[in-house]
Amino acid sequence: MFDSYTQNLQDQIGQLSKLLGAQTAQPTQAANQYDCVDGLEGARSYLGKMLASTKHIVWDNQQPVFYVLQKDANGTPARIQICKFEIELEPTMEEKYVTREDFNALSKKLDQLLKKGEKVNA
Repeated sequence: MFDSYTQNLQDQIGQLSKLLGAQTAQPTQAANQYDCVDGLEGARSYLGKMLASTKHIVWDNQQPVFYVLQKDANGTPARIQICKFEIELEPTMEEKYVTREDFNALSKKLDQLLKKGEKVNA
């Protein structure tokens, strides 16, 4: 289940990471590699490994959720933010535009309805 989310959402999570000021565990990693955990307990465990004054985003392997983890300057963990997401794909060309046949059929129906309306009002 996680693999189907990974391909479509890694860029979005990367953008969110930049907006939240999250730091990656290894800055030399490729931009679309993320750490994964097993549920909320895995996120709590990961939080224990983080340094003070850091923020990090981790994926949940089991469900469409990611966690924003943060520690303050004293190394005290802040509340874990749990973020749910849905896959939203860009529409295909067929979904964006009507075909000429569909347009002509709709135009014909509209003309028929207008003609009926003129006969009723006359």
